[in-house]
Amino acid sequence: MSTYSIRDLERITSTRAHTIRIWEQRYGLLEPERTDTNIRFYNDGHVKKLLNVCTLLNRGMKISRISQLSNAEIREEIDRIIEESLQTDQHIEAWINQAVGAIAGYDARAFHQLFADALQRLGMVEAYEKILYPLLVRTGLMWTKDALLPAQEHFLSNLIRQKLFTAIDALPVPEPGNQKWLLFLHEGEEHEIGLLFAYYLLLRAGQHAVYLGARVPYPDLQSVANDIAPTHIYTFFVGNQPENLAPQLLSQLANDFPDCRICFSGGVEGPENEPRVSHIESIEKLFETIETDAAPTNP
Repeated sequence: MSTYSIRDLERITSTRAHTIRIWEQRYGLLEPERTDTNIRFYNDGHVKKLLNVCTLLNRGMKISRISQLSNAEIREEIDRIIEESLQTDQHIEAWINQAVGAIAGYDARAFHQLFADALQRLGMVEAYEKILYPLLVRTGLMWTKDALLPAQEHFLSNLIRQKLFTAIDALPVPEPGNQKWLLFLHEGEEHEIGLLFAYYLLLRAGQHAVYLGARVPYPDLQSVANDIAPTHIYTFFVGNQPENLAPQLLSQLANDFPDCRICFSGGVEGPENEPRVSHIESIEKLFETIETDAAPTNP
């Protein structure tokens, strides 16, 4: 069983530590454990309960009412919310909170059940956009990188990788077309979930794509590109990057591969005055790029 400080709870649940303490003192909502030196700490059960409390608060229930519910009654309320229509943001938040609770307890079975339900009702694209991506943000894996609970981040990323590989394997092999995408992450980048999802989207859109994955040495990228002659090279910048790494790498790609459209995603700035370098900031932008470049020509 994992242990957490109140700051960990603050980050996981997006609830201020001061507020959590008030709920403890005024309503007896949580009863933290204590070390031999009288330092308070929390366990997986506390995390799950607090996530459920946040869900009920978002649904309009008062904290004074929530504090009177037993754990079983809180669970019944959460189950009722999850059975409601998916058209409300509150439902999605409930789903995310349940998934965070499963991750906090390393409960792969619970996560698989939640994901299977989301996949059945939403489909892969919406499940990723509305649930998986917010989960990654919540755990600090993508864009935020605050080093919160790294073991749980790895647990989540591996679960999602499994789901994406399964979805990719289920797709038909696309017929050769006029676009060929080469996907990679540079040598210092290891977080491949976003790139892997982009690979799924490209295959789903009927595009031919070659996936190299994470930590690709630049000479290896050059070798593969020389062999397959891609029309598009696509990379992500997720982890903390040296200040000039992204624009320098993108400029180098544009220079070394003059016949390619260079695409990138992530919270970084691209090089200026490079018309062949495109920032893919959303799923819609990726599809727009595919359609716009349906018959790519050199600029």
